[in-house]
Amino acid sequence: MNRLLVAAALCAVPVASASAGLVRYEPFDHTPVGSSVEGKTNPDGETWVGAYSNAVAPSLIKVASGSLSLPPQLPAAFGNSAEIDGGPSAVPTNPEEAGKALRLPFASLGIAANSGGTMYYSLALRVDELTGATNTTGGFFVALNNSTAATTTEPTAGAARLQSRIDPTDATKYNLGIFRNISATAGATSWSGPLTVGETVFLVASYEAVAGNTNDIARLWINPDPSTFGDGSFSPGTTPPTVVDNSTGTGTDIGIFSILLRQSPAPHVTLDELRVGTTWADVTPIPEPASLALLGLGVAGLVARRRRK
Repeated sequence: MNRLLVAAALCAVPVASASAGLVRYEPFDHTPVGSSVEGKTNPDGETWVGAYSNAVAPSLIKVASGSLSLPPQLPAAFGNSAEIDGGPSAVPTNPEEAGKALRLPFASLGIAANSGGTMYYSLALRVDELTGATNTTGGFFVALNNSTAATTTEPTAGAARLQSRIDPTDATKYNLGIFRNISATAGATSWSGPLTVGETVFLVASYEAVAGNTNDIARLWINPDPSTFGDGSFSPGTTPPTVVDNSTGTGTDIGIFSILLRQSPAPHVTLDELRVGTTWADVTPIPEPASLALLGLGVAGLVARRRRK
């Protein structure tokens, strides 16, 4: 009985985020399972809108059952998640056509091109199978974007685009890549090493809008050090990313005012707990000290009552 009371106390204590500047939070706690993410509203009151041509919606971006695990230092995931199925068709009238996307806007909370600002996003990711992917460049399935409204064309801009492909040296594994607003190349240095299908990873990506032309920087941290979570003084100079795209002379610098989910020839993935913010701490939140103190008082009270008995 006492164990049940302790468990209830743990669940009852609210876990607050340590980040005060979070731009968007999407736990994908939507229903019904299997329905499109389009039209779903996140806890901030913003709605996922379409960014695709022709009347056929992207059917491969949908609500998935259950949530993914996060590092224990972060607030636990809850509710459902989202999946982006692999194997898109190239037929324009097919709902599985590659390039179709959904957009979650944040408008005035974004950053302007060449402003010197940085936008971060984080998520839990599980690659479920490799069907539909290639072992050259694969495709990008998450990216930051410069538009906010629903559009009847596929996005042409995508910054800090999260790309995935089959590992060229081991067809049972996959790679993740990060690219600023440029198309991926097979030989780019911003591809990760081989990763295991079916394992959940925690990712943090960023896009730095460096002042000047064609010199922005995209970075990706795969399973970053938990000791950095919630760190308001975090710097990529002291905690280098797993991979970085700092290529120059190509692409277009853009402002960041939304985030995209996109169908592509990437593996079949499940993702969860999407956060967007202007600092590392925004997207790696840890429980507030006040919440931890309240939790401690609650557990201490239960222990004291048990001793009196």
